[in-house]
Amino acid sequence: MQEYDRVELVSDKKKFTELGLKKGRIGTILGPKRNGYWYVVFEGEIFQDEDGVWDCTDISAAVLDEDVRIIEERD
Repeated sequence: MQEYDRVELVSDKKKFTELGLKKGRIGTILGPKRNGYWYVVFEGEIFQDEDGVWDCTDISAAVLDEDVRIIEERD
């Protein structure tokens, strides 16, 4: 695994479900591996609230190699 690889969450650990992540969620590794963990931003939805402010439901998490599988490697 390396930075910018696209990954799929394959773990249903409590720490992920508490963040709102479920097995199968797709994300991108952002940054190098640190202390055994990858920083992954899992894709969400982009929306506009009633005040016209744009936001998104992306969720970031620190994951181990065993928590994800590569679905697309960067070139």
